[in-house]
Amino acid sequence: MEIEELQEKLIITYQFISQQNTFKRFYYQGIEVENDQSNNEMIDKLLELDDAEELLKSCIIELEDMKSGGQSLLPSEFQEFIMNQDWNQLYKKYGMKTPEDVENLDLEMLLELI
Repeated sequence: MEIEELQEKLIITYQFISQQNTFKRFYYQGIEVENDQSNNEMIDKLLELDDAEELLKSCIIELEDMKSGGQSLLPSEFQEFIMNQDWNQLYKKYGMKTPEDVENLDLEMLLELI
């Protein structure tokens, strides 16, 4: 259960970081913009990293491999895996109303792994 919970939180975090990075690339291309500070230090650190999406993606894939008993999730299947998530259920499960509520997630398990 701990693996599944960690993976779900990483999936939510990945989606948020990915959206933020896409937003920055689209609207602020070539302009240095400071990130807004959230209430979650881990989210702030991830937003500062250039490779946060890849880091989260690798962690999610490894956790999926652990859950499925060695049946590997290929990197080429990753986007489909993310798109197939039941976002409403995940948000409800973790008391979130919008993706921005990601800052309220308890990411202590992730900190312990890093």
